[in-house]
Amino acid sequence: MGGENRLLRLLLLLFSFSQASNGLRDLEIKVPEAVRRGSSVELTCDYDLEGALLYSIKWYKDDQEFFNFVAKEAPPTRVFPVPGVSVDEFQSGNKSVMLRNVQRELTGIYKCEVSGDQPTFHTDVKTAPMLVVDVPQETPRIEIEKNRFKLDEPIRANCSSALSYPAANITWFVNGTQITPRRSWIKEEGAGLETAISEIRIYRPVFTEGKLNLRCVASLFNLYRRIAELVVQQSDQETSPWPPASVRHSDSASAAGRGGSLAAAALLAAIISIIR
Repeated sequence: MGGENRLLRLLLLLFSFSQASNGLRDLEIKVPEAVRRGSSVELTCDYDLEGALLYSIKWYKDDQEFFNFVAKEAPPTRVFPVPGVSVDEFQSGNKSVMLRNVQRELTGIYKCEVSGDQPTFHTDVKTAPMLVVDVPQETPRIEIEKNRFKLDEPIRANCSSALSYPAANITWFVNGTQITPRRSWIKEEGAGLETAISEIRIYRPVFTEGKLNLRCVASLFNLYRRIAELVVQQSDQETSPWPPASVRHSDSASAAGRGGSLAAAALLAAIISIIR
């Protein structure tokens, strides 16, 4: 009798293990970190049911359900009213949901909840943030006191990004080398837009052939990247002689040689005429 009980417990353990392995796993949510205002965006949930059936997938924004897919219902999709959320139901299904014309108010935390079907009804949840941004419409702008500087004269320059939300990131390069700005700040503008301003100071400018290149790169996530460049001239640079001295010397020597030959020929002709 005791052996039969042990065998029964072993069978139940194996059965429960097989049921547990036949369920939901590897749930992964895919939500873009940032999206352009007015665009459409697809949110995706990948999962592995290990042969089990799907019961439902539900989508939430800040804990408010706005879409679900229930496999056994007809139709399986359902949209719930949430302010600002516009779902393209025809392009949404058991793994993804398509949002149309996203606006600033759709910035938030998105949640995907997946449930397997009976008998286990395994459920898992994943969340991810999404930011709706206003991308700059113009390139950044470099402002400087003047375009010509002496070799020992400090250079101060500002770079301002175009209006956006949030403000763009600004990166400085001098002669191709990235440098740290002296200070940076954000200026709030109308309609919730912002401008980033960054200042650099170069106390010992290094000119290459009398020039120094300033480059300002403004970027916003992977949605925007623009470059402004300005070439600063060295004001006290000595002008290189042209043609080069070696060439002039060579030309002068040739001219002297040609002149000497002509003079010798003239003298020889005069001597010959006297002899005759």
